[in-house]
Amino acid sequence: MRLLKVGRDSNCDIVLHSDKASALHAEITILNNGDILLEDKNSRNGTFVMNRPIKPGTQVSIKRGDAIRFGDVELIWNQIPMPEDLSNYKAVYGIGTSMRNDIQIAGNTASRYHATLKIDRKGKAFLQDHSKNGSTINGERLNPGQTRQIKRGDAIVCGGVPVNLAQFIPSNNLSKIIGIAATIAILVVGGWAAWKYIPWNNSITPVTTQAMENASACVYGGYYYEINVKDDPFKNVIKGWPDKWYMGIGPNGKLQVNTTTDGLSPLGYTGTAFFISKDGEMGTNRHIAVPWEYRDADDEENIRQQMEKARQATSGNLYELLAYNVMTGALSADDANAWLRRYQNSPLEISGKHAFFGIGLTGSKVNNQIDLQQAQVIAESGDPKKDVALIRLNSRKTPDYIVKMGAIYDIEHARVDERSLKPQDEELTIIGYPMGETVANETFDGKELRPTIHKASLSKTPDDNQIQIQAVGIGGQSGSPVIDKSHRLVGVLCSGFKGTEVTYCCNIKHLVELYNKHRVRE
Repeated sequence: MRLLKVGRDSNCDIVLHSDKASALHAEITILNNGDILLEDKNSRNGTFVMNRPIKPGTQVSIKRGDAIRFGDVELIWNQIPMPEDLSNYKAVYGIGTSMRNDIQIAGNTASRYHATLKIDRKGKAFLQDHSKNGSTINGERLNPGQTRQIKRGDAIVCGGVPVNLAQFIPSNNLSKIIGIAATIAILVVGGWAAWKYIPWNNSITPVTTQAMENASACVYGGYYYEINVKDDPFKNVIKGWPDKWYMGIGPNGKLQVNTTTDGLSPLGYTGTAFFISKDGEMGTNRHIAVPWEYRDADDEENIRQQMEKARQATSGNLYELLAYNVMTGALSADDANAWLRRYQNSPLEISGKHAFFGIGLTGSKVNNQIDLQQAQVIAESGDPKKDVALIRLNSRKTPDYIVKMGAIYDIEHARVDERSLKPQDEELTIIGYPMGETVANETFDGKELRPTIHKASLSKTPDDNQIQIQAVGIGGQSGSPVIDKSHRLVGVLCSGFKGTEVTYCCNIKHLVELYNKHRVRE
C-alpha cells in the first residue's frame, strides 16, 4: 500500500500550484490489489470526482481515468504510479497504523502505510519502506522507496516501533542441510573456486557492478543567491534594514530579488557524488558544491539589474527618512546626501547559500527533501580550474551495507600522475546520474534510483588540471567518478561541449589533495 499526499505544500507527493488549493488538500491511497481511494482533507475549495464534490474526511473509490479536481486543479493521472506487479510474490503484508494493514502497529512516529513485507515464491522475504520517518533493519536505515531482503531473525523497527515479523516469514530448515553439504563441497573444490573468482586483473574496490552502482549517489541541491551591498551605511542603523538581499524563483516562475527568502523558491539542481571513505565522505565537483559561483552572464546581468531597481525603489523611502532627520537637526544635509550616494553607488557582492543539500542513495526513491540523506560541503578547491569538492553526510557515517559490499572508492590508490595516462590506451568507465533523477527513474519505471554506467576513452594527453575524454556528457552527470579498467580513480567528470563527445574530467590528484587536508581524522 502507498499513501500520496496532495496539496499546495512543497512537501506533498503531488504539489498543486494554485491559490485555491489547500496546503494538504487530499490524500490518495493505492492498495496492494490496485484499488485506489481518495479522501478530501477538509480543503477550502473541495475535491471533485466526475465534477461532483466528495464529503471531507470520507474515503471514496476511484479508478484510473476518472476526472478528479482539487479546487481548480485537474489531476494528471500519470502522476499516480501504476500498481506494482505482485504476481511474483505468494504473500504481501501491509505494515502501518491504519486498520487496513495486515500488520498493525501503534506509535506517533509510525506512518499509516509504513512498509510492505513481501514473500516471494521461493520463500524469501523483502521489506519495502514507504514512510516519512523510515525503518531500520538491524540498526541499518532503509530509505523510503527502497526494498531489501530480510531474514526471520532480523531486528525490524518501523518509525521507532519494533515489529516482530518472524511469524510471517517462512522458516527454511532445508537451508541448514544444504549449508552442511555446501561446506563439504567448498573444502573439495575450494582451490579451483578461489582461482576462478579472485579478480586477477588487479582491480581494487569497488569490484562488482553492484558495488560501483552503490558507490555513486545522486546529489540534490537548492540554493538562493545572496547579494551584499558592500558599502551600505544603513545596516544596523535602521531597524529592519536588510543585512543581505536574496534572489530565488518568485511566484511567477522567474528570478526575483527580495529582502528575505520568504515567498521565494530555491534554484534546484542535481549532480553526482561518490563515496571515498567509511565516514560518509564523498567526492564531487566544485560547481555542485557552490553552484552560485558558476552563474552565467545572463544571471549576473539579471541580478545586477534587479538589484539596481530595488535600490532605486528603496531610495525614495530613504530620502524621506533622511529629510525628516535633517529637518529635526539629527543629521546634516551633507551627511544625508553622502549616505544616500554611498548606498546608491555601493558595489555588489554576489554569493549564495543552500536551502537544502543532500543525496539520494542508489536503490532509493526520492519524492521530496525529507527522503534525502542530508549532507554538507566540507571543502572546495577555491579554483574554478580545479573543479573538485569534498562533501560529507551529516551522519558522518557511510551506510553499513555500502561498506560491507565494498562500495567505496579507494582514493589512497588513485592515479594521481596524469602523465601515466596514454591517449587511446585507456579503458575508462563513468558511473553517474545524467540529468539527475529523470533518467535514473525512467529507466527503472520510477521505482528505484540507479546510475548509468558507460565507457569512455582518453582522447588527448592530460594537462595539469583536466583530462579530455571521448564520451557524451549530460547535465546531472557532473561529479561522476571516472575510473580505469582496474577501477582506480582517474578523475571527476566536470564539463563538456553540448552535442559532441568532447567531455572533460578534473584530475583526481586535486580531490586527493583536498581529501588529505580535510578528511575525518581518527
